[in-house]
Amino acid sequence: MSQAPTESAARPSSSRPDAWVLSGGARGMENQAMALAEAAGYTPLPVRLDARAPWRWLPEAAWPLWGTAARRLSPENRRLLEGPLPQLAIGCGRLSVPVMAWLRRMAGPRIFTVQCQDPRVSPALFDLVVPPEHDAMPPADNILPLTGSPNLALPWRLKEAAETWRATFSDLPRPLIAVAIGGPSKAYQMRTTDVDTLFACLEKMVSGSGGSLAITASRRTGPENETVIKAHADRLGAWLWDGDGPSPILGLYALADAVVVTQDSVNMAAEVAASGTPLYVAPLEPLSGARAEKFEHFHDTLRARGIARELTGELDSWTYPPLTETLRAAAEIRTRMAARGFTLPPERH
Repeated sequence: MSQAPTESAARPSSSRPDAWVLSGGARGMENQAMALAEAAGYTPLPVRLDARAPWRWLPEAAWPLWGTAARRLSPENRRLLEGPLPQLAIGCGRLSVPVMAWLRRMAGPRIFTVQCQDPRVSPALFDLVVPPEHDAMPPADNILPLTGSPNLALPWRLKEAAETWRATFSDLPRPLIAVAIGGPSKAYQMRTTDVDTLFACLEKMVSGSGGSLAITASRRTGPENETVIKAHADRLGAWLWDGDGPSPILGLYALADAVVVTQDSVNMAAEVAASGTPLYVAPLEPLSGARAEKFEHFHDTLRARGIARELTGELDSWTYPPLTETLRAAAEIRTRMAARGFTLPPERH
């Protein structure tokens, strides 16, 4: 159960033009940029940055944003950056910030640069910044705040995943409750007692409805929590992903009657919200007040929009318009690129 509960963002085979996706290689960061590139109509080409020491340990502002950031990268990264440039580059994560700024300065109007999240440097260094609303960046003409984060729960991916996984889950009793479990983070703790509390609610949901559970866990879940999860899953007869092969998570979001996610992940909740499936959020004990407040703001927004409810053990059914923030950001990218004179690939549907 060691793989992240996120659909693989493998580069699709396509004749569409490439868009570079720059990150430090962390799955959650890379997937945000991959999703934006794909939604904008491009074929994402991952560029996993590997900064040399001491640059990989220094804050973004310590890199020379105005011209030589690329020299601090690995030889493999530098060779790629010295080759033909794409129309579109999207960065996510701290390693991408100075390189994206350097690309824009070096290439000028030949490339459109998009930075996900708060880059913690001047947004004027990029063509567009796409932060989560809960980061509360000061407004600017090139800042587009999103509710949550860009994610791969795109309409065509959800449809494909539903067809791929339909047979796997077709024999499970309905209602089918999907469970995406995260793990300890800088904002929240997750102890084995928290897992026990989660499964007490899940047991109440299935016993009251006659339904079933399909469970995935995260890289952050940890071996002790995984052991407890497996014991509960076996006791309740739940379907449990073992972490081998492609992740079923988008298929579950598309096929389940309700989804439960733990409070530590904005990405998982945003993916469910994009699917239109009823969402329950399992509360966790906060570790960092400032960090947890941002998560609370996001989850409060989902509750206010009728998307999410707190997990109590009760199981209801409701509908809401899917939260299509990734598509909204992609449309903004295309609008701004068209205004700059770029010839755009066809939109995806």
